[in-house]
Amino acid sequence: MVFDAKKPHVVILPSPGIGHMTPMLELAKRLVLHHSCHVTFLRITTQTSAAHTRLLHHLPPGLDVVDLPPADISALISDKTKYLHNLCITIRESLLCLKPTLVKMEEKPHALITDLFCTQALETCRDLSIPFYVFSTISGLQLAFSFLCLDLNPDEVDAPGVQFIHLPGCAPLRKEDLPFKCFSEMDQWYVYHLRRVTMADGILMNTSEDLEPVPVRAIREHPFYKQIPAPLIFPVGPLVKDSEPVNEKEEECLAWLNKQASGSVLFVALGSAGNLCAEQLTELAWGLELSQQRFIWVARPPAGVSGISSYFKVGGAENDPEAYLPEGFVERTRELGMVVASWAPQLSVLKHESTGAFLSHCGWNSVLESVSHGVPLITWPLCADQMMSATFLVEGLGVAIKPVVEAGRKVIGRKEIERVVREVMVGEEGKKMRERARELKESALKTVQCGGKSYEALANVVGHVRMIN
Repeated sequence: MVFDAKKPHVVILPSPGIGHMTPMLELAKRLVLHHSCHVTFLRITTQTSAAHTRLLHHLPPGLDVVDLPPADISALISDKTKYLHNLCITIRESLLCLKPTLVKMEEKPHALITDLFCTQALETCRDLSIPFYVFSTISGLQLAFSFLCLDLNPDEVDAPGVQFIHLPGCAPLRKEDLPFKCFSEMDQWYVYHLRRVTMADGILMNTSEDLEPVPVRAIREHPFYKQIPAPLIFPVGPLVKDSEPVNEKEEECLAWLNKQASGSVLFVALGSAGNLCAEQLTELAWGLELSQQRFIWVARPPAGVSGISSYFKVGGAENDPEAYLPEGFVERTRELGMVVASWAPQLSVLKHESTGAFLSHCGWNSVLESVSHGVPLITWPLCADQMMSATFLVEGLGVAIKPVVEAGRKVIGRKEIERVVREVMVGEEGKKMRERARELKESALKTVQCGGKSYEALANVVGHVRMIN
């Protein structure tokens, strides 16, 4: 690659999860296409999934991908290793070669941007005098809460009777919406990375000032965050894909959508690694059938409990939904809906005119994609920050409805699923949510275009890089 000395050379390093790689690749594209940067995208190849390679097609000139060699972690993890520990160990071992990789680059990087789980790069950046930035793949609300975690007393928060957590500069948070059940059991890997994020030269947030004005203003101005001290923040989002490769099997899904009426289809997808228990899968199937609303359902085999058991297997082998969904369901609903095994072109479905709503796990990438395309949601959070995002969608933005678990049950029942599906698709509340979603779509498009607040924020990042080099 021939470098232009006038263009900043930015290195971007995401963790291997598809939910982190996707928005950081979009960040890389925008830096190249709109802000005259050279970008080197470093890819951790240890435990990569089949979906990773799909992302790295049709990249613009000026954006190079460099693979870090796989690390041997066989003696460090097992099938019983928690996913976050697995992820962080994978990253730690993979980054042992980071310094020589950066040193060998034809042009010294002017900045390195990682996500929250790659902060081991901080020491390398300091050794090589490279400015270090963090890209936050979570919501602004979750980022504000994460900083609060560094100052909370676990005994006080975990005490019986505590129902709300005061978040400086923001509305109180319900304890039931927090990303972990017990503060005293908060993962030490998470705390380790959070403390190091405060040492960054700046944080790029995948949100906008229009979408989340309250947490953005709090982190920027509230005395609590100033005393941490929180780094400079740059709300540069929403960064979502504008296109994606679609294979022949996925074309079948889009061809089916082409035959449906405008706004008539519910898209059901629980993220790149979401699984439901067998009982919940059964109730969801019956709820969809009872609603008599058209649907596309991305189905996966049941897990022992709801969670993210397939985090490192995204886009892998398919499955046979007829083997685990209620007997006869696929055949009975063949004219009503479409069941897709494991994977669907989510962006293409959300952009489609026939899509009327999205039943989602409320991962932040999915939230931003739904908002950016004007699609209201049914919230179905599974873990981590998804509960907080679900409440924000319902109460903060007014673009979602949340199903309720009946007293004495552990899963959402079929009648409740039927109710919320019908409400969002054909009810009066659904019409209001759809109108609000259209307003947010217009705002999201405006803010990332030239002259918009998020566009200017990213321009300010580039200016900051130039200033401190």
